[in-house]
Amino acid sequence: MATHNLAVILKNQLNDDEFLLLKQTPPPKFDEDEYDSYVDSDLWDLPSTLINLQDNESQSGVFIKGAESLYRKTDFTKFDVELGLARALEQVGIKGSDVGEWSLFKYVEEAEFGPGNPVNTVFLMGKLLGGNQSSQGVCKWMSTESCLNWLLEVKPCNDRLGPFVVVGLINDSLPSAARKLPPTLQLQEYPRGVILVPMRSRTVKPFHTTNLVIFAPENVSDTSGICGFVAHGDALIVDPGCRREYHEELKEIVTCLPKKLIVFVTHHHPDHVEGLSIIQKCNPNATLLAHEHTMRRIGKGDWSLGYTSVSGDEDIWVGGKRLTVIFAPGHTDGHLALLDVSTNSLIVGDHCVGHGSAALDVTSGGNMTDYFRTTYKFMELSPHALIPMHGRVNLWPKNMLCGYLKNRRSREATILNTIENGAETLFDIVSKVYSGVDQKFWISAASNVRLHVDHLAQQKKLPKEFSVQKFHKTWVPFFLRWGCAYVSSRFPFKCLKLNISRFLVAGTVAGIAVYLLNLSPPPPPWSHYYSYVLCNFAFSSSSSSTSLHPTFNSSQLNSHWTAPDLEDAWHSMTDEELMRRASMVPNIVEYPYTRKTKVKVAFMFLSRGRLPLAPLWEKFFQGHKGLYSIYIHTSPQFIDEAPVNSVFHKRRIPSKPVEWGMATMIDAERRLLANALLDFSNERFVLLSETCIPLFNFTTIYNYLVNSNQSYIGSFDDPRFTGRGR
Repeated sequence: MATHNLAVILKNQLNDDEFLLLKQTPPPKFDEDEYDSYVDSDLWDLPSTLINLQDNESQSGVFIKGAESLYRKTDFTKFDVELGLARALEQVGIKGSDVGEWSLFKYVEEAEFGPGNPVNTVFLMGKLLGGNQSSQGVCKWMSTESCLNWLLEVKPCNDRLGPFVVVGLINDSLPSAARKLPPTLQLQEYPRGVILVPMRSRTVKPFHTTNLVIFAPENVSDTSGICGFVAHGDALIVDPGCRREYHEELKEIVTCLPKKLIVFVTHHHPDHVEGLSIIQKCNPNATLLAHEHTMRRIGKGDWSLGYTSVSGDEDIWVGGKRLTVIFAPGHTDGHLALLDVSTNSLIVGDHCVGHGSAALDVTSGGNMTDYFRTTYKFMELSPHALIPMHGRVNLWPKNMLCGYLKNRRSREATILNTIENGAETLFDIVSKVYSGVDQKFWISAASNVRLHVDHLAQQKKLPKEFSVQKFHKTWVPFFLRWGCAYVSSRFPFKCLKLNISRFLVAGTVAGIAVYLLNLSPPPPPWSHYYSYVLCNFAFSSSSSSTSLHPTFNSSQLNSHWTAPDLEDAWHSMTDEELMRRASMVPNIVEYPYTRKTKVKVAFMFLSRGRLPLAPLWEKFFQGHKGLYSIYIHTSPQFIDEAPVNSVFHKRRIPSKPVEWGMATMIDAERRLLANALLDFSNERFVLLSETCIPLFNFTTIYNYLVNSNQSYIGSFDDPRFTGRGR
């Protein structure tokens, strides 16, 4: 259920065009001179307060004219409106008896910014009796016209207008591109002229959406004679990162926008670029702006056309609006921000988020020193609002940025203190600094610690006896020790009847299972080239079905043919169709070509969510492209996508809920195998759990699997040949 705000529009009895605005209370100070020296300008908005549900079923004592029109959206009678009005009026020093009849002015449903439920707003209008009785200094009478004049004279340190007055009153008085977008969209236009559409993406918790930011000024101006801009356009969108399921919705948005479109990308993470492919299809003339480091990490499947490289300080002209590119490294080394000069609002990418703070991507040049520099750069701009790509707009930019600095420095001081007390390895530092944090978050915490240690080294704050080089070499041991600690805290060993050493050897040597089982006779053609996971995993072919495996005839053979590289494991097939296609029988027995590639091993991961040991597996697969395929079955609710430069990028398969220890695990294993069989260059199949650790290098495991004469190998400590495997 949504939370509800109550915003009050108090009309002036002496001038019906005027309404009362209240100077908003800023967040508490930090009581530290450096941070308290950064002060946000005054913010003026309608009086407002949260309204709570009634403690009992009694009706509110305040009559609201037109409230019955809300019945289809919410039951207004359940809210304590009387108490809410009293709180809002108290802010401006007015009693309820000083206001005449109340009427419902507007009901605004908030888009799904997250985290948590949306916060919808009820706008009530009342006329103040007896003229101006408001508190002086903290209130002022404004009209729509005076607010618009205020918006035309925006400067970094000027007073600002808040979201309630803009969304509730100002937006309705002017034409807006938001009205041309599909009416089913949930969106917000604040600051004025900046449209935010939160769209479902493969981001990480607690968020589920990425904000698609749209600029589409109504009064498109002539750009002839205008120079000095890196790009000109009639509309601009920022970070189209929605999931594939929402590509059709994104297509509708792009179709509604002018054809002269600019696409700006803050950085390369999938939840910011996954929608590029659909933009490329429906508007191939769109101009893409991105940093060169970002473009190196964006796959051709997302964007294969040209782009314009930007690195900071460039200006963009969008229908009369000037936007300035800000180089903002820290989250990644190619991270960018965008300043809307007309509203002095700053689109910050993932440098800031609506709740908490974003992790820095150490695999993509994330750097703590750059992060601090960018934070100070943002504060020097004195933005009126921060627009993150995840979460709500922040109305107190300098306060938020100072909070980030304070929290990072506090964590860094704790890390330094831990090192000074004798901690030398990554595991020692993480286990002490994050002792109160769930161990499943220690992987991301480890990356954070590495960045802080590098930052401390750059500042020459580390003890002389502490070796940064030795510290960096403890990354792999960290995974081993973390894996032991994590597994031991999650599994009841008494029930398993295995001692710890036996369990670790059995459960983490090479995976839960390595299955190499041939099809039972009579074998179909090519079956001797395949090894199957389960002996009962076989499906009859259907002559009416079309197979993803190619059908060859002698006249079409290529003597040097290479198996296709299936870049994306995702598809739209149902389980029934998937199983049918995976069990198709080719028309000929022998290979129809001279193979240029070696046998491929399919590594099939069954996981609840993110692979906690992914960095270790990255090292394992490094340098062996073409000898393996990867398939990942996760919970359907897990929507994160690995970075573009990761071996796990786009290797998730369509999945269904799995309960560990139940029959649904078998269904998931069948699903993994069926997807692996679609690539007929896969000839060995390895099933792995999320906590598996490779104790041998890729070459050793690959050579053993390919040359083994065993049809089945298990990783548990079974004295038989199937368990020992040798």
